[in-house]
Order: sequence, then structure tokens, then C-alpha cells
Amino acid sequence: MSNLMIGEKIKAKRRELNLTQEELASILGLTKAAVCKWEKSESYPDITILPQIAQLFNITMDELFGYSLGCEPLRIVNQYNFGLSLDSVDRRILDHGTVKSCSICRCDGLTDKSVEGAWEVRVHLVSTEENFPYILQNHLKQGILVDGYSVRIVGGKVVEDDNPDKHYVCSEKVWEYNHKDSKYVRKMLKEQADMGLIEEDYD
Repeated sequence: MSNLMIGEKIKAKRRELNLTQEELASILGLTKAAVCKWEKSESYPDITILPQIAQLFNITMDELFGYSLGCEPLRIVNQYNFGLSLDSVDRRILDHGTVKSCSICRCDGLTDKSVEGAWEVRVHLVSTEENFPYILQNHLKQGILVDGYSVRIVGGKVVEDDNPDKHYVCSEKVWEYNHKDSKYVRKMLKEQADMGLIEEDYD
């Protein structure tokens, strides 16, 4: 195993994301010492955590192991980012993404005054799975809306262009931000009003 480049790859990708060893360890649910040993090639990640590491860095398992076919075409993927409350979603959604960060937030600004000012635990969930917003929709509890965005990743790097989609994920449909069709926008607003998330007079 001495010729494996996993440690060097993890170190390089961690720095690309501006993560410290401690932050990476926290995301993976491990200790800083474990990450430090990987990067020094003193040990290797457990095989069960390798897919999670590859997904976090937006690379294939081959790339993580330092294996390349030489002429492999660039991969183009969407990385979806959603902040959501763990109380609002089936926990099995974690099988489809990685928790990037976790925070405690106050629930202000909602039309449902019974929950205004309450606190909730929110996670920033990142996934590269195709159609992740629709997967997330199927895991949401009734009457819930979350918003998020996606970025295009080409060859492991973010592409700055007009293609990334932004989404509202509601109980009935996944809606896109900034849609130019006025009928589409009115339908989206109606569903949000029906869910009690905005005032009914949304004209």
C-alpha cells in the first residue's frame, strides 16, 4: 500500500475547500488525529468511509486512489446544497448526501406565528447525486419548504456560469428560482401560500 496517494489527495482537496484538518474530521465524524495520519501516510481511511470522502471532494474513487486512465474525459456534475432542519426531513436523506456543517438557528419570519422565535438544528447538506432536489422532496415531511442551489463541477472545479439552478423544494413540487414564466411563478407562490409560508396576498 506504500504507493497509494490517498493521503496526498486528501490533503490537496482539503486545502482546495479551505478546510482545516479539524473541520474535515468534524464533517466525517472522526478525530483530527485520524486525518493527520492519513495526510502523513501513516494510516489509511477505513474502506467504509472512502465513498463519503470521494463525494465530499467531488472526485471518483479512482481519483481518490490516484488512479487515472490518462485520457478520461472531464466529468460534469451538479453539486446540490441545501440547508434544512433535521426535524423536517426523513433522516434517510443522509444516505444521499454529506453534512457539510451544522448550526442552531432561530425560526423567524414565518407566517405560522406559533413557531416564530423557536430554535431548530439545521444542517448544510451537500450531494452530487443526479436530481437530488427530487430525492429531497420525497424525504420531506408535509408542509415543509427548503431552498438551496447547485453549482456545476467540471473536472473537480466549480464553473462560474449561468447554468447553476436554484430551487425551492415544496411538498408537491420542486420549483426553480427566477423562472421567467409568470404563470409558473404564480403557481409556485400559490403552493407556498397554501403551505402557510407566505401571505396569501402575494401579488
